[in-house]
Amino acid sequence: MTPAELLESHAEAGARYQTALAELEAAFINLAAHDRALENQNVPVGPTPVRGFFGHPDSRPWPLRHAEFAATGGLNWQDETRARGNELINSVVAASV
Repeated sequence: MTPAELLESHAEAGARYQTALAELEAAFINLAAHDRALENQNVPVGPTPVRGFFGHPDSRPWPLRHAEFAATGGLNWQDETRARGNELINSVVAASV
């Protein structure tokens, strides 16, 4: 592999990482929002407890940031989860009325 090919391969790896990180963030927020909706006392789902994440970062965790391909904190995961969870809660309540 030449240095130019290594640089090209690095750029491809970075683009792949950006795509994967965006999907991870979206999946985390969506699952955490579902957990939030199911934990809500106004959503009748029965006695089964919901087991969620062990922690909920407010933004992209530091170990997932990359100086070139993901340098910022990205979305506020807690705000996005709350908003999506509220949408889910409202959709269940509206459907049961």
